[in-house]
Amino acid sequence: MKNSDVPMMALRRAVQICGGLHALSDKLMVSTDVLERMIAGEETVPQPLFTQTVGLLLEATATRAPKRTPDSNDGGRKGPRN
Repeated sequence: MKNSDVPMMALRRAVQICGGLHALSDKLMVSTDVLERMIAGEETVPQPLFTQTVGLLLEATATRAPKRTPDSNDGGRKGPRN
């Protein structure tokens, strides 16, 4: 993966999290046409827009409930040890 792929990947993920291209373009205050070109790699993602996108991703992941993982103390067992 090249460093130039990271902003495009962030935008693609933000489209999923925001519920579509139009919703993301509204949040970022950029036209859907420009956003599509950035996602396709036809146009460079400006640093401020990338920073704003990362902020949206962090905010979205911070508000989600953490995934349940087995407690390391019980090794994931549900019943008594023999």
